[in-house]
Amino acid sequence: MTQKSLKKNVFLNMTKTVMGLIFPIITFPYASRILLPEGIGKVNFANSIVGYFTLIGGLGVYGYAVREASRLRDDKDALSKFTKEIFLINTIATIIAYLLFIIAIMLSPKLQLYKNLLFLASSTIVFNLLGIEWLYAAEEDYAYITIRSIFLQIISLFILFLFVRTQDDYMQYTAMGIFSSVGANICNFIHSRKYINWTKHYSLSLQPHVKSIFVFFGMALVTSIYTILDTSMLGYLSDDIQTGFYSAATKVNRMVLAVIIAATNVLLPRLAYYQSNEKENAVLDLLNKSLRFTHFIAIPAACGLFILAKPIVMIISGRNYLPAVISMQVISPILFVIPTANIVGVQTCTVFKKEKIILYAEIAGALSNIICNSIFIPQYGALGAAIGTVAAETVVTAIEFVYVHSYFRLKEQCINIAQICISSCAMVFGLLHIAKFIQNYVILLIVSIAAGCCIYGITLLLLRNKTAWEFVNGILHRANSTPSQSDS
Repeated sequence: MTQKSLKKNVFLNMTKTVMGLIFPIITFPYASRILLPEGIGKVNFANSIVGYFTLIGGLGVYGYAVREASRLRDDKDALSKFTKEIFLINTIATIIAYLLFIIAIMLSPKLQLYKNLLFLASSTIVFNLLGIEWLYAAEEDYAYITIRSIFLQIISLFILFLFVRTQDDYMQYTAMGIFSSVGANICNFIHSRKYINWTKHYSLSLQPHVKSIFVFFGMALVTSIYTILDTSMLGYLSDDIQTGFYSAATKVNRMVLAVIIAATNVLLPRLAYYQSNEKENAVLDLLNKSLRFTHFIAIPAACGLFILAKPIVMIISGRNYLPAVISMQVISPILFVIPTANIVGVQTCTVFKKEKIILYAEIAGALSNIICNSIFIPQYGALGAAIGTVAAETVVTAIEFVYVHSYFRLKEQCINIAQICISSCAMVFGLLHIAKFIQNYVILLIVSIAAGCCIYGITLLLLRNKTAWEFVNGILHRANSTPSQSDS
């Protein structure tokens, strides 16, 4: 099978993610001003509850399926058989998940207050079954994923502006969010015939997958405790307004986080492919380069969001959300912590079949999150949830790194981080001075991003940072190359 360009995969996946950022940059400021913190809080609380049952239906197969399907992608029959087996497992899990969802609503007076909203949001539980997103990641078919995502987002945008007009239109806002997800899943299933022979009969065997899937499910389950539970606990221990503030505080952080992770998520299929073909040196080189690149983006992004939290909240959400500023600043370190965990945990442990390390780390993170949320949310609301999230993610990353640090060139990584931190400090110093002279938030944000990138980049080049010079040399090489030249 001809290897697809890794650089093109990164570009396409980041394009999809950037479009996924532009979409909420347009929709969230509009919706947050129409629905106000209370309406946004209701929607996010409902989505957080549905998220648990979506997780049960998905059964955490994504990481396992990407790894195994990547090894089978040169054999259509083997891949088709594998896909049918995973699909059958997901079907059983989805039925169980929806039954549990109905029981939860029946037994919880709190959830009954949101019954109509919850049932609307729950359509994602069923339609996620058809998504088989892992198949396209395994096949590295990022062109299809990108085109599909952009098309559905444009349609969703029209739905938002047509139907979300008043503070009471939070049901319509929920439906808009569901449309792109459900539409993507339906398109995925139809398009999967390119890779999968659904009509051919195979003798299916579920048993070989069950043990590994449940390890991945355990990882996904405990991860959800500190990625979804903060919003759920805010809904139970506080109110819809604090949930709305927390949504505003985390919105931009999560958007930037998605871009950083998108740049490296395309590596997992390639890493698994290399590992299955006994190319361990290539795996280690790719992991180390990926970690350097991740820190190259993540550290200045965290610093920038901390400094620019107030203008970002004012532009994205409006004056009604000003209490969210301090929560956004507190949670900004996750832009560095989570992408690091994605490399040292998800990428490294998965490709070397050390998933139990991730599971143990995430159990520790989940426990720390529950403890912190229980202590801080009743007193501090959204700020308490932010503290709990940072604590949990830090615990997870630290434990994972202790177990897998031997796969990384620590001296090289430490030099890279030191140079990036020095450059980020120079950037922060510059941004603080710029803020003294510009009062308009939009102009301040634009000037700060442009100036910050310049200060950061120039300082890195002066420090002879390896990643920065690789980036510059790559641009120069592409500019000087002939049209016939292609990357690998």
